[in-house]
Amino acid sequence: MKVLVLNLPLPPPANNMFENVPGKGRVRSRRYKRWSIAALNYAWLSKPQGGFPFFDGPFNVQITVPAKMRGDVDGRVKAIPDFLKKPAGIINDDRHMQGVSIARGAEIEPGFCRVFVFEAKEAA
Repeated sequence: MKVLVLNLPLPPPANNMFENVPGKGRVRSRRYKRWSIAALNYAWLSKPQGGFPFFDGPFNVQITVPAKMRGDVDGRVKAIPDFLKKPAGIINDDRHMQGVSIARGAEIEPGFCRVFVFEAKEAA
């Protein structure tokens, strides 16, 4: 079974990922763009020997955020699968995600999160 563990900066909440730009519509916010670049740099630091596994089928994601993080945990979910697809290129498409869980953890450093990606069985 393929498994990947990444230590990434804490993503922005979903309501800070996009902004409305007159004449363009919804575009990625500067905060989200900066986070994507930082997350990609941290992902490379977590790169397993032999390279990143590629998840081209069903997978699950487990996210752990700092115990004392301000705000709701559920707002942090959206950015992770989007990042795993592009720019990281670790998953084929987030539509193959079978499930996601998010929890607070005392062992997570403030400002960061731990992401587990693992193969899953196709939903019935």
